[in-house]
Amino acid sequence: MTADTRIALPRSPRRAGTPGDSGRDGRAPFADVSRNPQDAYDVDPREVAAGSLGTAAALLAAIVRMNIRPAEPKDRDRIREILVAAARFKDDEIAAAMDLVDQALEHGGRSEYTVHVLEEPDSGPRRMVQGYVCFGATPLTDGVFDLYWIAVDPKHQGQGFGQLLLKFVENEVRRQRGRMLLIETSSKQSYAPTIRFYQRSGYDEISRIKDFYRIEDDKVVFCKKLSQP
Repeated sequence: MTADTRIALPRSPRRAGTPGDSGRDGRAPFADVSRNPQDAYDVDPREVAAGSLGTAAALLAAIVRMNIRPAEPKDRDRIREILVAAARFKDDEIAAAMDLVDQALEHGGRSEYTVHVLEEPDSGPRRMVQGYVCFGATPLTDGVFDLYWIAVDPKHQGQGFGQLLLKFVENEVRRQRGRMLLIETSSKQSYAPTIRFYQRSGYDEISRIKDFYRIEDDKVVFCKKLSQP
């Protein structure tokens, strides 16, 4: 879903985009989703079947062939391509998203931002990245995390990839002893599918600031409290 635009601030504001063993440095090893997919990513097919992602079988088929791993410099252009293809972000919003990606790539474990990509391993040595997430611990809080960006190539939306990325983030937050995941997004009509995605994924709207981004474009904050395993 899914991060925002004011790059000059110490922490870029967040407007989550479209639709996910690391330590404090946020650099997880390569995550092969095909190994124990439900255990690793806490995906309940019954939950997905009740939502907008289609049948449980479709989700499990997606899980088996997808990998989620830390972003690398080679992924930068593809991440930007996905954001542009979404056709709902302005140029300054894309620049803000890429600023967070660049910070994560440049500073690694010292960055406030963690970026992972989702790719299809069965597409050969030039496997294609089909989505990405950016998240991080919220400063000056105890166990609160922000999901800044989540985006999936529009050609592959509706196949469960966004759900996989969101579940991945939730489990990374749990593993880092996080207790709450926050998502800020826009109330614009173009974000309606994104909002429904969060609602069906168990997120509650906890705050709305009228006309925050611009007139008739509210900032909507969603929250999910995460239980520890």
